[in-house]
Amino acid sequence: MNNKTGKWIPVLHFHLPFVRHPESPKYLEEEWYFEAVTETYLPLLEVFENLERDNVDYRLTMSLTPTLLSMMNDDLLSERLGEYVRLRLKVLDEEAFRTEGDPDFHPVTLFYRQRYKNWYERIKNGGGKYLINGFLSHYAKGYLDIITSAATHGFLMSMVGEPEAITAQIEVGIETHKNILGVTPTGIWLPECGYTGGFDAILERHGLKYTFLDRHGIELAEPEPPNGCFSPIISPFNVVMFGRDPESSRQVWSSKEGYPGTPVYREFYRDVGFDLDLPHLTPLRHGGIKTFTGLKYYAITGSGTYKEAYRPSAAKRKAYEHGAQFVYHRELQSNYLKEFIDEPLIISMYDAELFGHWWFEGPWWFESVFRRMHENNFIKGVTAKEVAETSLLRYDEAVKYIRKSEKDGNNENGSFSEFAVNVYDRNNIWVAQPATSSWGGGGYAEVWLNGKNDVIQPFLTDLAAELIDICANRYDDVKYQEVINQAARELLLAQSSDWPFLLATGQAVSYAERRVKAHLARAKRCILMSVGKEPYDEKWFKDIAGKDNIFPWINAKALYGKSIC
Repeated sequence: MNNKTGKWIPVLHFHLPFVRHPESPKYLEEEWYFEAVTETYLPLLEVFENLERDNVDYRLTMSLTPTLLSMMNDDLLSERLGEYVRLRLKVLDEEAFRTEGDPDFHPVTLFYRQRYKNWYERIKNGGGKYLINGFLSHYAKGYLDIITSAATHGFLMSMVGEPEAITAQIEVGIETHKNILGVTPTGIWLPECGYTGGFDAILERHGLKYTFLDRHGIELAEPEPPNGCFSPIISPFNVVMFGRDPESSRQVWSSKEGYPGTPVYREFYRDVGFDLDLPHLTPLRHGGIKTFTGLKYYAITGSGTYKEAYRPSAAKRKAYEHGAQFVYHRELQSNYLKEFIDEPLIISMYDAELFGHWWFEGPWWFESVFRRMHENNFIKGVTAKEVAETSLLRYDEAVKYIRKSEKDGNNENGSFSEFAVNVYDRNNIWVAQPATSSWGGGGYAEVWLNGKNDVIQPFLTDLAAELIDICANRYDDVKYQEVINQAARELLLAQSSDWPFLLATGQAVSYAERRVKAHLARAKRCILMSVGKEPYDEKWFKDIAGKDNIFPWINAKALYGKSIC
């Protein structure tokens, strides 16, 4: 690698809320997970395999949230994932027969059929565990850096009044990572990148060394970092903070300014489930309700109603062109930044589902980006872990030098604070207090606390306070330990940031409302039963414990019963 090489940190956030409904043989919202597996996770894993096969060096930081890992590790969901793919293969056999002789739509039907055959061969014996093992394989070889997140992706900024609740979310996230992946994480994705002062103290206490903020969380830090979001900062509690670069992010995710709106790419909203009303599509519906099937035959084409048939080969070529273009722009950006910054970092952060699900060609684009970088070597992908470890090592060495200089009385003829700052600057270290921030609309948490969803927050706060009080001060009153443990699970599930997000955006509102109400009610009843204020109902308890079976090792007393200083 020559000394002109720039550094790019791509970060993919893999997350879904915990959706598992054994009470029904087929549940619509479970398909969020199945769609993500077949349209995003398996295609990206195939990209990693292709790159490794061709000896293309790549580096990627990815989060696997505890809820998503738990679903990947679940036998029932793995069985249903297999059935999801089998049903589509059966439909595609019928579609191949129906479209035979059609030069426009028969080729895309055959493309989908081969694609689903490939996915079925991969998951038929392992389900979601195939994905876990695949990601772990690339992690072990140094290509991937897999980080954790809070237990149920709870929006931690809404829990600042109950630090025990924040700590519980972090601890369960770490334990899930260790239990399922067999790896102790050193990095974390803060849910919705939500940060406020003091969070870094909690992260440091739990061995988490780096995390990610939106741009303004870095640029508005105190004191102001000279390099903005293009260099990490070290927080007062020695946690490395990376800031999102909006330019490289916008170029990819924006449907208007970015790549996904290109006419040759697949049209997301034209789905067979809505376009066709044929008997062989009935198994893909839910109670006669038409839904997305993942089988989409049209290209974006233009803004009007006319759509051309989708051509996968043409779309793949365009994705490779866009990959090369992206690398070129990052080279220009890096060279420009080097005029002002010694070691600029370009940090691009994306939701993983953008690649494959929303933007079908996204995985091909990613493969093209890494191949292009490997060929020209002017900019190189690195993991956040690599950079964080280097930054902390430099910081430790600088602190030792400063302390020795202080002891020896050497301050380079200035105030000692100025001397320390100069030492940090020479070593490309910026110690600063990150600003309170989140990502999402507005950048200051209003997506997760606004007039459409704020009604749930008092209930979450009261429930957390009650559980903390019982576990910390009145645990002798607990008669059924397994029931109070289930109350902890229900609280964690109710705290998921996905529910207020769906309420705010107007998507799946009724489902989000049902989930929040159900978890709050179950948690409250579990608390009452556990302390003897309501009779123990074994049938009811076994039913909810079978549904909400996430985090089976949880101990409420250990989570919520300790003093938080």
